[in-house]
Amino acid sequence: MTFDDPNSFVIRITSAEVAISTRTLADLLNQRVFNYPGAPLKKITISTDQGKIVEKGLMHKVMDIPFEVKGTLDVNAAGDVRLRAGRVEAAHVSTKELLHLFGEDLSKLVNLKQDRGVRIEGDDILLSPATILPPPKIEGTVTGVRVEGDRIVLTFGAATSTGLRPPFKAASYIYHRGGVLRFGKLTMTDSDLELVNYPPHSPFDFSLPDYNRQLVAGYSNNTVNHGLIVFMPDLKSLPANR
Repeated sequence: MTFDDPNSFVIRITSAEVAISTRTLADLLNQRVFNYPGAPLKKITISTDQGKIVEKGLMHKVMDIPFEVKGTLDVNAAGDVRLRAGRVEAAHVSTKELLHLFGEDLSKLVNLKQDRGVRIEGDDILLSPATILPPPKIEGTVTGVRVEGDRIVLTFGAATSTGLRPPFKAASYIYHRGGVLRFGKLTMTDSDLELVNYPPHSPFDFSLPDYNRQLVAGYSNNTVNHGLIVFMPDLKSLPANR
């Protein structure tokens, strides 16, 4: 694998917690999921309200109609994140009740491409994290979801130790072990690389496209087993031109 080519590797998650801001999720939907001619939804915004998700945007039905969906999040048996729509409005009209009056539901109102990572079943909107996220591809089962402020936190697998112990004990880190790893002009065989976040008491704001900027701003230590520990700051803490 190489850090410089996100399509060269797959991230297989055994257990983890991954947080995504509502703004980032909205950007993914606008710029990736619904970024094609004739997409039924556009100009999507997502916010939170007392632990619930509020999704707004424009729905194309002959003309653009403003819509709003409000509901709670959970995870189905397949590991999809499910937005259970408690309220659906289109052009400020309570659409959910109107559809049910005629024996229909939200899935009959919006037709989505099935390969984009979002689908509708009944009144539920289902998102597949592995499909909607950009490369590298993620393989793992989402087992839980919760809302914390303006972030959506996904739990992958069980919240238990995998038995793989990095050389440096840290609260936030990324550990690569085994295989061949390339980044820039460097190549590690039987890789043993730990990326450690500092300051340590915050989620790791790591960006694969900008990893070299974070490397340059940090420092590294070799281990007795010929591995490498790299301490790097969050991307958001770096000046834009650094």
